[in-house]
This record gives sequence, structure tokens and C-alpha cells, in this order.
Amino acid sequence: MTTPLEKLRNEVYNNDQVAKIEAKTSVKLISEAGNKMVYEGNYPVEPFREGARGTYGGDFIAQGLNVAWESIDRPDFQPHSLHSYFVKAGSKDSVLRWEVIKVSDSRNFSNRIVFAYQAHTDQLAFTLQCSFTRDNHLDKRDIDHQKLVESGADIRSVPFQFKRNPNPKFFKYKDNIEDLVYFEHTNGNIAHAIPEEIFSKTHNFNMNKVGDEELGFYVKFLDDYNLGKDYIRQSFLGLAFASDSLWLATLVKALGLPITGKDVQFFRVSLDHTLYFHDLNFDSSSWLFVDYRFLSMGNNRILAVVNFYTLEGKAIATAVQEAYGFLPGELVERSRKLHEKYNGEGSIQQVNVAKL
Repeated sequence: MTTPLEKLRNEVYNNDQVAKIEAKTSVKLISEAGNKMVYEGNYPVEPFREGARGTYGGDFIAQGLNVAWESIDRPDFQPHSLHSYFVKAGSKDSVLRWEVIKVSDSRNFSNRIVFAYQAHTDQLAFTLQCSFTRDNHLDKRDIDHQKLVESGADIRSVPFQFKRNPNPKFFKYKDNIEDLVYFEHTNGNIAHAIPEEIFSKTHNFNMNKVGDEELGFYVKFLDDYNLGKDYIRQSFLGLAFASDSLWLATLVKALGLPITGKDVQFFRVSLDHTLYFHDLNFDSSSWLFVDYRFLSMGNNRILAVVNFYTLEGKAIATAVQEAYGFLPGELVERSRKLHEKYNGEGSIQQVNVAKL
């Protein structure tokens, strides 16, 4: 008997005529009653590698976003935010049953709550609340505003906007991405291009400024969206899938230490994941810059803010995630010694090493 994972590999990964993210996240409607809709995934969510504990969080996020989107029959609506919680480790042994609650549908917004249950155990594994808005499209809003101005109509609001610029690493590497360390992972769905400096100790490291350290690399979802039905939707789903990838392991680099196979094995699991989409003008199958900081760690919780930029430097999405994790004492001690090398003993002020 073919397992759900074998079905995914045979019908999606081994089929070069299929848009992967569209197929991976696809679902079928099982029932609808009142404001509740029940769907079932066509394929399971997967671990990011063989032997990993549970399934990859980005898989949950992408399929959950697609399920919520399926319940909205409004072609000019796109997501602008989602808030999710990882309740239990996912399983590759069955597909997910998705229960969608239609919270509201107004002129400009639609809101959904989604619950994911493992079909073979009926265990709740993941929850998601997602909001969609009409025309999440900055260029279109500018064009519509200009038409109103030219028509002489009363102007109710001006489409004013501002965005944070990417950190200096973006400008340092954006024209030389092909020279960065390249690798593919997460079942061949994600590619990263990473500066070599991430594999070396940080010069002039200061433990008091761990939360200020700005990190960055490049990411893209490995797919051909031209094979799918809706390019924009696939791009949203690809970004949602990739938004949970790799950066948490680089906490080691924020502590001034080089990324090595051993050090990145520290225990961590994602607790929640929030994602804001600022615009629909991006292509997640092309390189995006990931600009992020670890804002805090305490009570075994790690909080990070992650910004995504196009190669033109336009901010298109922001993720906020908290993870539960433990750092080995030996790793923390090496970070402390690196700090003292540049700053002297007794100079650690803002960081409580004992609680790290």
C-alpha cells in the first residue's frame, strides 16, 4: 500500500509538469455547514529532513494559508497577515484534516480561523488565524489614487507608505549572490545563499549587543510557478513555506560563534509564527533577502523578527517567531570567552549568562 509520503513523492516531486507548492498545499472540500468548512489535504506535511522530530513548520504554515484562501471566493483578495501556533509535532504518516471557521467577510477584509488535525489520530497539531484584504497591491493603489485625482473626485485618503531599508549585508552581497555558499534542502524545496562570514567567529564580538546583531542571507522556493494556475498565490505560499527556514539555527552566529554541524544541533522547537505580507509584488521563486535579528532570549524562549526584501530592496513581508530552546553550557562559555577577548573580563552587562 502506498503511504501518503510516497504518494507525494510520486505525484509531485517526480512530476516535472507540476507546480510543487500549488500541489503540495492542495486540499479537497469534505463538508460545509453554516460558517464551518472541512477540508482534507491531498498530501501530508513533511519533516525537513529524514529523522527530524515532527514535521517542518513552514509546511504547516503554507498548507494552512492555502486552506484559508480556499474558503474565500473573492479573486481580488490576498492575505495580509497570519498568526499561527504549533500545538503538537506533525506526522508524515497521514494527511491533515482542516477545519475552517469563517469569522467575518466585509468590504475590505476577510478573516478565518483554521485548525489542523492529523487524520490518523484526530490530534490537533496546528492552529492558524489569517486575514485577507482586497487588493494588497501598492502599485494598484497608487494608480487608482491617480485616476481619482484626474477625475476631480473627492480624495478621502492618500496612499502614503514607508518601509525600513534592508541591513548593510543586503548591499554588500546583492550583486554577488552567485559567490555565496549555496545549498538546497527541506526535500529539495528551498535554496539558500549564505555569506561565508557566518561560518567564522565574529570579530569584535560584544555579548551585550546580541539582540542588536543584524544577520542576513538569501532564500528562494525551488519551483516553476508558470506550471501552476495562479502565480501570485503560489508566490505567497512559497514565501510562507520558506519563512520558517534556517534562520533559527543561526542563533549560534548571533552569539559570535561560527556555524558548524555540531553547534546548530542545539534543541529548539517553534512555538508560534506570525507573518505580515506588505505587498503582492514579489516572486518567492527568485532570490529574496532575509534580514533578521534575535531580539531576546530568556525563560528558554527565543524571539526573532525576520524581514524579507526583493533584490530591489523593497520590503515585502515580515515574520515574528518565538521558539522554545536550550543552549549547551559549553557553547555559551565559548561565546563568553569570545566577548572577553575583545571587551575584557567583567564587561558583560546586559546579558545574564546563567540564564542563557
